[in-house]
Amino acid sequence: MKKTLLASLVTLTSFAACANEYQSISNASYADNDYDEIVSIGSIYYFDARKALGPYNEFSYINTKSNIGASYSDNEFANTIGVRGEYFFNNFVAGASYNNADSDWGDVDYYEASFGYLFTPDIIARIHYRDSDARGIDGSFYATAQYNLSLNTTDYVGFTASVDEEFDFFSLDTKYYAELGQGRYLTVNLDIDAGDFDHWLLGSNYYFNKGLSVFASVNKSDDIQVGGRYYFNSNWALSGSYGTNLDNDLDYDMYQINLTAQF
Repeated sequence: MKKTLLASLVTLTSFAACANEYQSISNASYADNDYDEIVSIGSIYYFDARKALGPYNEFSYINTKSNIGASYSDNEFANTIGVRGEYFFNNFVAGASYNNADSDWGDVDYYEASFGYLFTPDIIARIHYRDSDARGIDGSFYATAQYNLSLNTTDYVGFTASVDEEFDFFSLDTKYYAELGQGRYLTVNLDIDAGDFDHWLLGSNYYFNKGLSVFASVNKSDDIQVGGRYYFNSNWALSGSYGTNLDNDLDYDMYQINLTAQF
């Protein structure tokens, strides 16, 4: 009896220790706006489990786990299918992706390959090459770098910079993650694109606890989105959002629902 009880406690303890670690994350979503309906599914599998920081959908800013993924989306004008993967070996990382877009305007294949180096767990840089069989578009290189600045044992500010080979385009994405105490959390992200087409997006998530949150975003084009996410348990979540544009000339209504499975 004592051995049975001890074995049960060990099993429960092991489950609790691993309850917030995930190797696969899958999403299925449906969106409806004034012009189109969009259905999409996607999944990513990590060869080693990733540990949630607190909220079930928040992880370390820089991923260092080898992974593979696939996605599919369909709307009135096109359907797109894609596969991708990354492999980490020692401090090096190699990645590749393939996407096919079959639309009213043609069938196009997109390819991308990348190679990078993890200088420290907080700094990683990659060189990417992308190409397609679209007429009149040549292959091109671009570079990305990520840096994680730890503010304390829980909070961080993450930066991702990207620049093309001609230095005609530059982007900087930043994310702030903070544990507020009493089981509450906050994230704020600011994404900036500069070059031939300037753009920015500001967004935030507020977590009442690990599984319940609200989020909102706004961008330069006056598109806004508000929504909420609820985890029924540590594995299943449902989220919904509403989006529109503040410019009366571009006014639209977009409703989206998303189901997430994490194991």
